[in-house]
Amino acid sequence: MKKTIILIIILLSLTGCYDYQELNDTSIIDSIGLDYQDDKYIVSFEIIKSIKNGDSATISTEIVKAEDEILANAINKAIMSANKKASLKHVKLLLISKAMAQKDINPLIDYVIRDVNISTNLYTLVCDDPEIIFNTKVENNTISQVIIDTITYNVEATSLDNIDIIASNIINSNVDIALPYITLEDTNVIANQIAYFHDSAYVGLINNKIYNFLLLDSKNIEFNSNETVLNIYQKDIKYDVKKDEIDIIIDGQAKVKEINPGYNLKDKEVYPKIEKAINNVIEQECQEFLETTLNNNSDLLGLKDKYYKLYKRKKENIKYNIKANIQINRNGTIYEVLNDK
Repeated sequence: MKKTIILIIILLSLTGCYDYQELNDTSIIDSIGLDYQDDKYIVSFEIIKSIKNGDSATISTEIVKAEDEILANAINKAIMSANKKASLKHVKLLLISKAMAQKDINPLIDYVIRDVNISTNLYTLVCDDPEIIFNTKVENNTISQVIIDTITYNVEATSLDNIDIIASNIINSNVDIALPYITLEDTNVIANQIAYFHDSAYVGLINNKIYNFLLLDSKNIEFNSNETVLNIYQKDIKYDVKKDEIDIIIDGQAKVKEINPGYNLKDKEVYPKIEKAINNVIEQECQEFLETTLNNNSDLLGLKDKYYKLYKRKKENIKYNIKANIQINRNGTIYEVLNDK
C-alpha cells in the first residue's frame, strides 16, 4: 500500500496537473519542437507515456514527428500520428531550432495565440535541434523537465516572457526580443546565452550576463577587476532620454566576494579605488553588449521605443551614454571581513 501511494506521488510530480487515467486515455504532449529545413516545417512532439509493470508504473517519453510546408498542417499531422487522442493543453515547453528562428517565429507565435487549447504561459527557448534534445534520455525524469528546472532555478539563466508578451514586443517595431538559448552536455542543460532577434527573426547569440543585468530583475550578478570580485545585489537602472541621446544610469549596491590581496578593506581609501575599477568594467561590458546587438539592428533595451514615447517620432541610431555608480556596502563588507579573521 505504501509503495502504491509513493508511486502515485512520483507520477503526479513528473506529469504536473495530468493524472494516471489521463495518461492511459490520451497522448499527453509535454513539449513541442519546431525546425525548418528544405522549405518545410518539422514538428516534434515529446509525448509522456506510462508503462505498467505488474503493480508498478514508470514514466517514459515517445517522440512523434511530422513535416509540411505550412506550420499548422505540420502540427496537425503530428497530432494525427499519435496513437491515442492527443492533447496540447499540457504543453509547457516550446523548443525552436536556430534554423526556424532565422526564418521567422511569427507563424509559431500566431498559431499558439490562436489555438485555445495551448496555454500561452510556455517556456519558449532556442536550440540547435529540438529532436536531438527530445531524444536525450534522463533517468526518472524527462529532458523537458530538466530544461524547465534549469531555467526556473538557475540564477544565471534568462527568465522567460509568456507568448503574449513576446507577441506584443514583436508587433512593436521599436522593441526587439531575446530568448534563452540552450545546449546539452550529456544531460546537463547549459543556459548561459541568449538568441536575440530583430523584428521576429533570429540575429545572433550573445552571453546573457549583461542582458540579465540590464533588463531583468537579476540579483547577485558578479563583476571583477584586478582580482577583486563584486556581487551586485541591488540595482536601479534609469534612462534619461534627451533630444539627441539617452543616458543609461546604473546605480546599485554591492558586496565584496573576492578581494585583491593587495587591498585592505579596513582602509577606507581602498573603497573608492575598487568602486571606480568595477564601474569601469560594468560600463565597458554594457558598451560591448549594446554595440554588438545594435550593430545587428537588435534594440533589446528598446531605446527607440523610449525615445518615441517621449518625442512622438522615430529616431534611428540613437546615441547613448552609460554611467555606472555601483557602491560597496561598507558596513556589511567590514563586518564580513572581521568575521572571516
